[in-house]
Amino acid sequence: MSRVANKDFWNRKARENPLWYVSSFGPYQGRDEQEFWRSGQTIWNEIKQAIGYDPDPSHTVIEIGCGVGRLTRAISPEVVKVFAQDISEEMLEIAKSHRLTNVTFVCTGGADLASIESGCADLVLAYCVFQHLPSLAALDQYLREMVRAAKRDAMIAFTLAPRTWRVTLLPLLRARRRALEVLTDSGPRELWRKEWVGIRPSVRKVLAMSAFPLKVTNLAGERMLFHGRNVASSVKERHI
Repeated sequence: MSRVANKDFWNRKARENPLWYVSSFGPYQGRDEQEFWRSGQTIWNEIKQAIGYDPDPSHTVIEIGCGVGRLTRAISPEVVKVFAQDISEEMLEIAKSHRLTNVTFVCTGGADLASIESGCADLVLAYCVFQHLPSLAALDQYLREMVRAAKRDAMIAFTLAPRTWRVTLLPLLRARRRALEVLTDSGPRELWRKEWVGIRPSVRKVLAMSAFPLKVTNLAGERMLFHGRNVASSVKERHI
């Protein structure tokens, strides 16, 4: 999967139904938009409690995969600066409409934080993003970049979907989903594509990739929250 294809996919989803592709737990049609935006604060509170993060008005936060800014709206009042990045220009246009004065929105070309200086962040966060990555190599690159951008002893946190028995059936499930989309003209589209299906690495694989110790907390909705403090003096050699 090329970065261009990935960007094109998420721009199409932003035009199709941006709230659903950010949070597929709600209905595809007739989404309660107020509930959607409120859920950002609920999730932010859940993350803070799970990782033991206490925001300070002097803190800088990097949010990877901010989408339409659901979490960004909850984070920004509690810190001095947020760098919120996403691969989709069209998702970012919606996020920018919130007019959050202390947020810099960044459109990225792929698995990097190239526009963000090293050692600037007190928290680097990626929520419900990495399960859509195209490969373990992309995850490895992001983990390296998170370490680079984080201050010494800063918090780093990200979620992934668990690796279950369904992973072995993914080829069949993708084929079934593609066939069903041909038979109906309503509902979400292209969920069989790699850009949506993404990766399901094992916990052991993720822990081995990290340059710093990680804890794993299970959240509701089949989400695994990996989190720890950046104690890495340099990015160690890792093998995928």
